[in-house]
Amino acid sequence: MRLRAAVHAVWPPVVLAAALLLLWERAARSGALPAFVLPAPSDVARRVVADWPTLLPHVGTTLTEAAVGLAVGVVVGGLVAVAMHASTWLARAVGPLITVTQTVPTVVLAPLLVLWLGLGMAPKVVVVALTVFFPVLVAASAAMRDADGALADMVRGLGGGRLRTLLVVRGPAALPGALAGLRVAAAYAIGAAVVAEYLAASSGLGVVVQRARKSYDVELVLVAIAAVSLLTALVYVVVDGVCRAALPWQRR
Repeated sequence: MRLRAAVHAVWPPVVLAAALLLLWERAARSGALPAFVLPAPSDVARRVVADWPTLLPHVGTTLTEAAVGLAVGVVVGGLVAVAMHASTWLARAVGPLITVTQTVPTVVLAPLLVLWLGLGMAPKVVVVALTVFFPVLVAASAAMRDADGALADMVRGLGGGRLRTLLVVRGPAALPGALAGLRVAAAYAIGAAVVAEYLAASSGLGVVVQRARKSYDVELVLVAIAAVSLLTALVYVVVDGVCRAALPWQRR
């Protein structure tokens, strides 16, 4: 039954994607779409095979930056959420400042981070971490705030202090919400790394896109876009699997 349900859920988008690719291929082969504007999918696929050895190090760089930044953003976001929930004063002092900082697009900070941290991996990791931080913070904070108040009161009535209530009630109750925020953040991690690389880097898929753009290599741009999409899907699937493993009672 599960296999049938999975097939039933997957086949509509697969069929639609195949139909769109077929239309794209026919339009390109008929001359309706010039190759310098949009090459045929088959040409892009051949380019993937031909350039894969060259692209692989760039893929590894982007994936590493995204993974490290995602981990840092999740840990820092979770810890800040716990600290803000444990201290009302801290929540009132820091909360508005964090909200204001989110009005500044992370990509705008990338040039400054490059000046401060250089062209290595550090500024890209920071960009990813900043992108991931806020969704995790908001999700974890909301989940802890919405935890069962009666259960928290019972723990306090039995002599449990604020810290014990946080560890026994609020923390576990926040886990599903925090992991939901992690799923959202995972979808942005690869994109944030690529944008940071696009601005200033020596390796990564963002660098590939930048070089291809300068040489008007549309095929290579599409190859890089496909790689970014696949990496994003891979990261999301891995994170979703981790979330499901951490919440076995929510499995269906």
